[in-house]
Amino acid sequence: MTESARFRLHRLLAEYRAGALDAEAFCQAFEHTYNMELDKRTLSTRESEVFAELFESVTWFSPFPDEVARIAHQRAAIATTTASAR
Repeated sequence: MTESARFRLHRLLAEYRAGALDAEAFCQAFEHTYNMELDKRTLSTRESEVFAELFESVTWFSPFPDEVARIAHQRAAIATTTASAR
C-alpha cells in the first residue's frame, strides 16, 4: 500500500521534529509533496492552515549562509514549533 501525500506530510514533520531528517531533506520532501502530490481537498481545515504556513517557510529555506545573509526572506532553519496539524 502506498502512503498518501497527506500522511507523508505528517510523517515528514514527525521525522524532522525527531531529528531523523535534516532541514534540507525535510524542506525538499515537504515542498515536493505539498506542491506536486497533495490533493489539498483531502486536508482538514487545521491541516490546511498549518501545512500552508509551513510550505511558505520551506520554500524560503537555504542551506547556504551567504544566501541567507543576502536575501531577506531566506531562512537557515525551519522552526520546529509549528503547531500540530492534527
